[in-house]
This record gives sequence, C-alpha cells and structure tokens, in this order.
Amino acid sequence: MMGMRPDLFSAYLHCSSQWDGDIATLAESETPVYLVVGQDDEYYGSEPSETAYDRIRDQYKDRGLSERRINELVTLDVKDAAYFANQGITNQHGGGGTLFSHDPDIMGWLFNR
Repeated sequence: MMGMRPDLFSAYLHCSSQWDGDIATLAESETPVYLVVGQDDEYYGSEPSETAYDRIRDQYKDRGLSERRINELVTLDVKDAAYFANQGITNQHGGGGTLFSHDPDIMGWLFNR
C-alpha cells in the first residue's frame, strides 16, 4: 500500500522486510517511514532495508527537501545482535516482530505521528 496509496496513512513502520512498492509515490506523499531490521536478519539481512532507506532519501533530495525534513520523514534503525541477545531472542527475523512491537522508542515514533 505504501507504494500505491501512502496518503491513506499518517506513518509507516517497516519491519524485517524488503521494499516492494513505488518509492516515488511514497516520496510524493511525504508519509513518514521508520525502517527497522536486525543487522543479521536471517530472511533478508539488513541490506534491503538499507537500500530502501537510501532510495527514499534520494527521492527527497531530488525533490529539494532539506536534510532536516528528510530526517523527519525517513529513519533507518538496524539493530545489532546484542539488541536481540539481551532480550533472549536468537532469531532476528522472527524475533524482531515481537521485540519491535514492544520497543517504546519504535512504537513511540509510530504513535506520535
């Protein structure tokens, strides 16, 4: 949906996945996006999230947005192994869904939009 109708949402939390939508459509809407993934995510790794982050930022730069505004609109949060281990999680991909939805910083970002 974020690549088709991002205007329907006030913000988007993208967890442990890869971006499959149209980033230009997202950039036009300026819907805030928070990408969070484990550094060693067993399914995708962190590279697809890092690539999506870079592509979104490039779209905003091309549109002439300031660095400050871009930082308000897109966040990349790559969690290291210690984030998971300290909370008793050994599987970053599956465990991320549990941890991220209970992380006060991540959910605070989402609910304050």
